Amino acid sequence: MKKILLTGITGFLGSHIAEELVNQGYSVIALKRESSNIWRCKKFEDKVEWINCDNLINAESAIVNCKPEILVHAAWDGVRASDRENWSEQQRNLLFLVSLLEISKKAGIKKVLALGTQAEYGIFEGIVDENYMCNPNSAYGAAKLCASILLRTYAEQNSFDWYWLRIFSVFGPREDKTWLIPASINNLLDKKEMALTPCEQKYDYLFTKDFVSGILSVIKCNDSKSGIYNMASGKSLRLKDILAFLEEKLSPKEKLLQFGALSYRPGQVMNIQGNSDLFNNTFGFQPKYSVFNGLEETINFYINQRNDEA
Repeated sequence: MKKILLTGITGFLGSHIAEELVNQGYSVIALKRESSNIWRCKKFEDKVEWINCDNLINAESAIVNCKPEILVHAAWDGVRASDRENWSEQQRNLLFLVSLLEISKKAGIKKVLALGTQAEYGIFEGIVDENYMCNPNSAYGAAKLCASILLRTYAEQNSFDWYWLRIFSVFGPREDKTWLIPASINNLLDKKEMALTPCEQKYDYLFTKDFVSGILSVIKCNDSKSGIYNMASGKSLRLKDILAFLEEKLSPKEKLLQFGALSYRPGQVMNIQGNSDLFNNTFGFQPKYSVFNGLEETINFYINQRNDEA
């Protein structure tokens, strides 16, 4: 099996990518900082080759010696809402990417997958495909868009395949507890009331198992189909329906979710959906999990996590 160099392994998405790569027999070489918490990787940490990247230049020889064939770049600092306008932090991501591409060239890597975001499109309403004009309205979205241009230009100059995957909302086990779905699950398990907007907005959610299947479909593709691709479920659901499902499963009698207790923020977008036809048709991919199947697995994860900590 091929050797994969993976960044962002200790994060939500990166940990799921690593787990699936390990399960499918790939050799995973993972970059991480000394201070990184690897709790998301506990089940497979001994099956990964770890390289400290606090100083990426010092890690260069170790990376080159491992002779990875593919780079999957899932690392990105400043993803939380509180950090998305931190321009200095977003800039560091770009500097890291340039150094990483330089090292990848020396290592002989000929295929790079990197994770983009719907934030590159900025504020939009409805369904967007890759032809929609990007107009990011945050430091995070602007930096991601810059990263896509850096990747494309570097790859074309150095003759390797590149794939920039604009990810819409992904949910599942091991997501940061501050995000909506895990925060709601934990509040319901704690029997705490949760003040919410009317939650009539419709969002496009992709379950982690479908997300990693999509990543694997690109890794396994042997034809050069470089480019920018949306990656989404292609369906949107009302947040109210998602949260009501969680409440019915975890706390049906208490009615803890207070819909309408908060007002929508100014300019609230009510429908966000990604058109992934290009990705699906190019890589033969089709999501298998409904949001509600994914929510069932996510609920079980957080319940089991609590039982393990008890």
